[in-house]
Amino acid sequence: MAERSCGSCTLCCKLLRVPEIAKPAGTWCGLCRRDEDSGGAGCGDYEGRPPSCRTFECFWLIDGSFPEELRPDRCGIVIAFNEDPDSIVLHVDPDRPDALVDEPAAAGLVPILLRHYRQLCIACGDERAVIERDDGDGQGA
Repeated sequence: MAERSCGSCTLCCKLLRVPEIAKPAGTWCGLCRRDEDSGGAGCGDYEGRPPSCRTFECFWLIDGSFPEELRPDRCGIVIAFNEDPDSIVLHVDPDRPDALVDEPAAAGLVPILLRHYRQLCIACGDERAVIERDDGDGQGA
C-alpha cells in the first residue's frame, strides 16, 4: 500500500498543543499555511518545525486501511496515540462538535476503535470525555 501524505490537511496544526512554541490546543499555529494558493498547505517552517510536530503522525497517516473519508480535515477528528498504549485520543474540531455522530465517523468509528483499544479519550475544545471498552466483566476495561 502506498504511503500517505497529509496533502492539504492541516487540522493537527489547529487541534494539537505544541509545547516547544507554547501553542495551545485548539488554536491555529502561526506557522501553518492553510491556503494552497499561498505556497501550499502545511508548515511555513517545515525544516525548522518543533520535535513534537516532526514526530507526530495521525492514525490516518499511519494506517493505510483507514478510509479516505476519515482523513482529519474531512471528518473533523484527529486520532492520535496516547501515553498509554491501550488508549488513544480523538481530538474533535470544536468547529465541528458533532463530528463523532455525523458521517463518516457515525458509520462505526468508535466501535471499530474499541475493538483495538481499551480506552478512547475524547477532547473537543475544553470538553473531555472517556469511553472505555466493556470487556463483559461488569468493570469496564
